[in-house]
Amino acid sequence: MMRLLFPLTLVVLSACTTVPPPPSAPQPQAVARVIHTPASNRCSNLLDDYETSSLMDDKGRKQILDSVSGTWAQTRDSCEQLRLALLLSQPGRSGKDRKKALRLLKELLSGEKPLDGQAHQLARLLHDQLQQLHSQQLRTLELRHRLKAQHTASRQLAEKLGNLQSQLQQLKNIEQNINEKEQSIITPSTGNISHEPP
Repeated sequence: MMRLLFPLTLVVLSACTTVPPPPSAPQPQAVARVIHTPASNRCSNLLDDYETSSLMDDKGRKQILDSVSGTWAQTRDSCEQLRLALLLSQPGRSGKDRKKALRLLKELLSGEKPLDGQAHQLARLLHDQLQQLHSQQLRTLELRHRLKAQHTASRQLAEKLGNLQSQLQQLKNIEQNINEKEQSIITPSTGNISHEPP
C-alpha cells in the first residue's frame, strides 16, 4: 500500500506546482514624453514665473515681479518683456498694471523685437485677452456714467413732479376759495336779510 501511495503523492504534488504562463506578445513599454526645447528657443519656461507667482502671497509676487522687471530693465530682451507682461496681467493686478502689460505686448507684437513662434502666439493670445478685458471695462464705465446720468435725470424729474403737484394743489386751493366767495355772494346769509311786515 505504501508503494501505491508514494507515486500517487508525487502525481498530486506535481499537479500543485505552478506552471508558467505561455509567453504572450511583448508588452509595449511606456514611452516617456520628453519635450525638448530647441536651443533657438530663448523664451523657454515663460510660464514658470507666472505659475510660481500665482501660488505666492503678495510679498512673494512683488519679489518675483521686481526681479523680472529689473532683468528686463537691464537687458530689454523681448522674452523678459513677455515674462513681465505675463506677471503684470495676473488676476488681481491693478488696472494700471494691466495697461502696462498691454502696452508691453503691443510693443512686442509690432515686430520691432522678434519672438519665436510659440512666444509670439502666447503674446498674441494674452494681448487679445487684455484688449477684450480693457474694452469691457470701458463699456462698463460708460454704462455706469449713463446710469448715473439717468439717475440724476430721474431725480430731477421727481423734483419737478413734486413742484408741479405742489403748484396744482395751490391752484386747487385758490379755486376752492374763489368758489366759496362766489357762493357767499350768490346766496347771502339769512341773518343779513331784513324782514318787512307786509
